[in-house]
Amino acid sequence: MLDGDNADLVYKSCGVLVNVTRSVEHHRHLPDQLVGQCINVLRDVGVSDVDLTTVALYLTWNILSLQELKANDEEREALIHLLSSHLDLETCADERWLEQVHPVAKNLLAFLRADSAYEPL
Repeated sequence: MLDGDNADLVYKSCGVLVNVTRSVEHHRHLPDQLVGQCINVLRDVGVSDVDLTTVALYLTWNILSLQELKANDEEREALIHLLSSHLDLETCADERWLEQVHPVAKNLLAFLRADSAYEPL
């Protein structure tokens, strides 16, 4: 569902998965490729859709925060690069972007760099 061409369907799928991934018992049933799919959504959307980017970041946070699924080194580097670009004020200075995306992107970036435990959103 996350690799579809329909942005509305991807958004709704991410939203459902955000709710499902709040508790660790559901993480055991998540597909291993979900981290990569989240990265693809973030990469494909870029800065063009604040809402989809935000929900994809929440999903990525929830997946990684309970550490049942982990990002491999390549995924980790891709996420760090994407998050860094999402935090670039020259590229993304829209008020909604700053309010919705920046807080989650900053926290996720800090989490990836520190490799520490955080609670799901």
